[in-house]
Amino acid sequence: MHQNRLKAYLAGGEPQYGLWCSLANATTMEIVAAAGFDWVLIDCEHGPNDLPLVLQQLQAVAAFPTEPIVRLPNHNADLIKQYLDVGARSLLIPMVESALQAKEIVRATRYPPDGVRGYSMAPRASGYGRVAGYHANASDNVLVVAQIESPAACAAASEIAAIEGIDALFVGPGDLSASMGHLGNPNAVEVQQAIQQVFLAGKDAGKPMGILAPTKADADRYIEWGYTMVSIGSDAGLLRNGSDSLIAGLRTKFTTEKLEQSAESKSDATAQS
Repeated sequence: MHQNRLKAYLAGGEPQYGLWCSLANATTMEIVAAAGFDWVLIDCEHGPNDLPLVLQQLQAVAAFPTEPIVRLPNHNADLIKQYLDVGARSLLIPMVESALQAKEIVRATRYPPDGVRGYSMAPRASGYGRVAGYHANASDNVLVVAQIESPAACAAASEIAAIEGIDALFVGPGDLSASMGHLGNPNAVEVQQAIQQVFLAGKDAGKPMGILAPTKADADRYIEWGYTMVSIGSDAGLLRNGSDSLIAGLRTKFTTEKLEQSAESKSDATAQS
């Protein structure tokens, strides 16, 4: 069983930078995983992903040292079981708002007697039965990250972080800002103060803290505060920005050339007259 280095590095306080991926495509995942990110996140909450598509992306990432994280659409125990079985050992669970929810999420990732994860003799996670001792030691490599996205979650952040088996907290600035009345504006003062407070709650509990940073300025600020699990972009953003920049550059070049040609024609006409 290969060690979950992301879990180990985060526990050791080492910054780990990732890319948010929602394009639901194994080829794009293979491309970005080879870039050298510490982790890539496969988004099943807002991306058009399902279990077979996630399996294909996990297989694509397997060739690289990058750790794949799967964000589930909810914290249903049966869903957690399925994704763990196909090899998603690092999970980001959205909308965690209480210590009780956090406890149940952790239990869903553990085999009895510590939890309620259903037993399968030879899932992909165990190398289809080839990994000796998988079931007894599976939780050692499972990374459980609770996403904090509402005022209720912020208020309960200390209690959530204190739950054994919750390995990190992860702030979702988009949903947090929306739930606080600042839709689309995570840089609102009130939201930024909440993000700082959640960080302190996690820090006091000795848990690594993660966050989604849509811009470099955001990433730099959160890293300076002490966040160590930082998403510094997205696959969709890279494709959008790259394609926009490419065509804009071409249009600017050709527009400039046409203006220069037009000016030369006018100059020639004036000289001839």
